[in-house]
Amino acid sequence: MKRFLTFFALAALLTGCVARTADTRVETLQSTYDGMNGCTARVEAAIVRAEETASYVLDVERTGEETRVTVREPEALAGISATVGGDDSLAITFDGMVLDAGSVEPEVCAVNAASIFLRAAAKGYVTERSRERFEDVDDALRLCFETERAGKKLLVTAYFDESDKPLYAELEEDGRILAYLQFTDFTFCDIISSH
Repeated sequence: MKRFLTFFALAALLTGCVARTADTRVETLQSTYDGMNGCTARVEAAIVRAEETASYVLDVERTGEETRVTVREPEALAGISATVGGDDSLAITFDGMVLDAGSVEPEVCAVNAASIFLRAAAKGYVTERSRERFEDVDDALRLCFETERAGKKLLVTAYFDESDKPLYAELEEDGRILAYLQFTDFTFCDIISSH
């Protein structure tokens, strides 16, 4: 009986340490995303619509609260840029001309999907966390975040590598996938210290 109690106490202690380590990793990750001045990324995005799924290759540049997205593919749209402000305002740029386009609708599109992901990683409420194999990363951190967009609750499920760079994310609403994001390149800009 004594041996069983010792084993049980050791198992509880180890489980508590693992949970605290995971919590610390999540806190550090969210602090990093919340405190960064910006980032750059290449993203392969698939935006799901009722009639089709549209695929894009996008260059994303986040500076402060603004996210600039430049289309690389499809070729017919290459070079068109859009900037999403912190208030979800939208400006479209092509050949040096800027068009104020109001706010982003629908809730998730190629222009704002990366911005929604970045906001969720920084400030979203974490509902699930685990470590899983993702493609060639043996110990990827999988997190599910709740966030809002236009008053609607979105769920963002994302995988991160050991340096907290995103690998992949899915955005969904009410169990319906709205977008898939595959990050093929990601670089943090300066991180602002929160201390």
